[in-house]
Formats: sequence, C-alpha cells, structure tokens
Amino acid sequence: MTPRRLPNRPIRALLLLALAAGLAPAARCEALPPRKPATPPASFAPAVQRGSAWAVGIYMFVPGEDEPRVGAGFLVDDKGAIATSAHLVDGARQILVALPDKRLVVAKLEGLDMASDVALLRVDPPPRAHPVFGRPGQLHVGDWVMAVGEPFGLERSVSAGIVSGKDRHFGDDGEVLFIQSDVSLNPGNSGGPLLDASGAIVGMNARTIVGPVGTPGASLAVPIDIVLQLVGELRKDATTPPRPRLGALFDDVPPLTAWAAGRREASGAIVLSVARGSLAEQLRLRSGDIVTAMNGRPIAGSADLVNALLAWRRATDTRMAVRRGTEDLVLTLDPGAETAQTAPASGAGR
Repeated sequence: MTPRRLPNRPIRALLLLALAAGLAPAARCEALPPRKPATPPASFAPAVQRGSAWAVGIYMFVPGEDEPRVGAGFLVDDKGAIATSAHLVDGARQILVALPDKRLVVAKLEGLDMASDVALLRVDPPPRAHPVFGRPGQLHVGDWVMAVGEPFGLERSVSAGIVSGKDRHFGDDGEVLFIQSDVSLNPGNSGGPLLDASGAIVGMNARTIVGPVGTPGASLAVPIDIVLQLVGELRKDATTPPRPRLGALFDDVPPLTAWAAGRREASGAIVLSVARGSLAEQLRLRSGDIVTAMNGRPIAGSADLVNALLAWRRATDTRMAVRRGTEDLVLTLDPGAETAQTAPASGAGR
C-alpha cells in the first residue's frame, strides 16, 4: 500500500475575492444535551474470529520489481471469487493466495478496474466460506471498525479504530467513495477487509492519506456495497451491460469558491477536468461547471454525483443540470452516445 499525500482541493483566484469581501459572522452555537458514552467492547476477539474466516493473503512477483508484492483480499462468495485492490495485482506474473486454512493456491485474474482500484480474482477449487456483509450506510461516525491484512508480511494482522467520516470523495479518484477511519493501515493491508464490530465485512481497505510533513494519516476503505457492484461488473459471466463512464474528474465545491461566485451555499460537484473523447465531452461539460442534478437526482456534493454515476445504466437521453458562471444550463447527450467509454479496464490479458 502506497500512502498518498493529502490532495489539493481546487482553489482558484476567485478565492481571493471572497477573502477580501470577508465572511459572515458565525451563528451562535447551542450546547448539546449530555449523552452517555457507549461502552467499548471488552474484546474484539469474537468479531475478528468471524471476519478473519473470509480474509486471504496475496503474494506475487511482478516483472521488473526486485521485491515481491504482499497484500490482502477477501472471499465474496462460496464459488472462489476474491476481491482485492487493482494496483496490487496489476502486472503480476503469478498470484498466490494464502487461504484461511493455510492452503496456498494460484489465483486467476478475472478482471480489474484501475479507475476504481478494484480487482476480481478466482481460485479453484473454491474454499468453503459464506462471507457476511454489513451495511456501510448504517455505520456511524465513532463506530468501531477493524482491518485484517498482511502488513509488512505479518500474516493475518488486525488493527482497530473508529469511523472518522463517510462518503469521502477525492477529485482524482473518479467514481468511487470511501469510509474514513483511524485504523492503522500499512503496506500489505491493501485489498483486505474492513470489519464492523460484529465481524461483518463493511469495506475493502484501500490506502492512507498523509499530510505534507508525514503526520499520521487517515485510512480509507471502499464501502462493501460499491465493491460488490464493481466485482459484479468484472465477472466473466456478468449479465448486465457495462455502465457508462463519464470521463471527468470532479470534487466538492470549496466554500470560498461558492462565496466568491455569489452563491450562499457550497452545494453541487465542481468539474475539475474533462477527458477527450469522453461522454463528459459529448455532454459539453467544462472545467469549472458545477453539477447540480443528474437525470432528476439532486447533486448536493461530489458523493451524490458518484452515487448517480454508479446507478447510471443508459447514456442516451442523459440530462445533467449545471451552473456555469451565472447561468443555469441543462446538458443532454445525443443518441448513440452509449457507444463511447462504457467499459472498465478489465481482463487478465492486460
């Protein structure tokens, strides 16, 4: 797992105008009623025992690299399908999986989506396992979570922490969201399961972000419902057609940018860049546009746009409401647009 620096949010020259204008005084804060703190569990051992039954270690050699790669993954069904991080297995010559019962088997790469950093492996014969998945939507900030992985090659290691934030999105990550926690993640944790306090899988550990001076970072995991959707899209026997891909990077609207533009709220998702030949270009999206709705779904922030894109199934007749400068526009896709950029990067033949 390679730590990434804290991403820079888009801050334009308009911010200087907002600073010069001054900000409105803060509203008066009301004291919250006292709340009895929750009692932490005496031990996570039962949850770890349950959740570890689906965790696997992943080891591989990559041509041109002196050291073997080490990471983690987890079973997503009883047919030998394993989810892990795409950056971990991309380019690997052979992928070796250490199963919970200590057996070592060679896995086949069935598909990978580099844009979302999710890969699907398969082992045969499949181990007897019936993984249990939690509901990330029911997690609360402050809930306990645990990471299972192979940090620094230390087999089946566990670390615990609390949920620090939900529905995190970063401008360079495209169509994926994250659960933020203070769980310790190190090289070897990538692709492993994030467990809730009952041992159910609620996410796939992805990476950490660190500050400019190496301060302790925040850990990020892809929610399990998104992982399962992406894995389903990567299956060779997938019955649903590939979903359209927008081909644009976007982020939350910085409050000072909204203020400088004369807006009283920092809602919507701001477009950072548009790829050539993409559906976003066909939509005539521009850098700096603020998306406020897609196909009738209101977009309050970049997380809403991610969810709308994950649910997107048909490019033709797509309608996207944007604010461009002082204008409110509705952009539409022309018929036949579904033929462009609909499939993720996938397949073991990469």
